[in-house]
Amino acid sequence: MEPARLRVVIAEDSALIREGIARLIEESGDRVVAKVGDGEAVVEAVVAHRPDVSVVDVRMPPSQRDEGLRAAIEARR
Repeated sequence: MEPARLRVVIAEDSALIREGIARLIEESGDRVVAKVGDGEAVVEAVVAHRPDVSVVDVRMPPSQRDEGLRAAIEARR
């Protein structure tokens, strides 16, 4: 029996890094259900896709301070 695949949301403002992380996750056999580039989109993606795991950059636009962290906390609720 094949192991269950994780459903993953990636939140990273750098497209190059975001795509690299997605590639690594998919090569490991898991499934990327959403790739987003800002904190607001993190919450929307988590609500829409209900992932098993979210990989979230702490510093995201617009201020590059803690938008990703705050979005991850909100999405977890």
